[in-house]
Amino acid sequence: MADKKSKYDQRYMAAVDAAAAVFADKGYHGAGTLDIAEKLNIKQGSLYYYFPSKEAALEAVCLEGIKYGVAYLESLLQEERSFAETIKAILHHTLSSLHDRADYMIVFDDERQCIPVERRGRIREQSSYYHKLLEQIFRRAQQRGEMKRHLDIYISVRAFTGLLSSISSWYHTQQDIDSEAVAEQYSEMFLGGSCA
Repeated sequence: MADKKSKYDQRYMAAVDAAAAVFADKGYHGAGTLDIAEKLNIKQGSLYYYFPSKEAALEAVCLEGIKYGVAYLESLLQEERSFAETIKAILHHTLSSLHDRADYMIVFDDERQCIPVERRGRIREQSSYYHKLLEQIFRRAQQRGEMKRHLDIYISVRAFTGLLSSISSWYHTQQDIDSEAVAEQYSEMFLGGSCA
């Protein structure tokens, strides 16, 4: 039974990967389930084994994208890094994701609004949890005296996530620029205004 489940999970993730690639390439409105099926090398009807609709495929891609970021923040909270090291680690993770998981980041940033409002619940929950994890990281930094005390946590987190989003809006098309240099410069800009 476990073998069957893991085989299905592998095939399902291959389907999500294919959907991410197609949506990143053609956009949600420009892509169809036939495109996803062709990317997987299966018949269009077989795709419904994984997704009941194109909307469901987009939802799966966006959920997978945000869960990956959530898992990384959870792991960072278990570590004893300084605030500056943590910020740099998140920036490096974002940049490496644009190499390894660019399709997911592009789709999450550019296409998630195409999901009908009534179907966005799980994505909203994960996004809210992602922000709460960042708030924990920032609050811990303030408590340790590593972040300016007068800065509002909520606003600081939104400023930082805006910075992260700005990376994905351009870096995936210009990866000839050294990711280390990008991470260092973004870190310096953000930390220069927030560190105590």
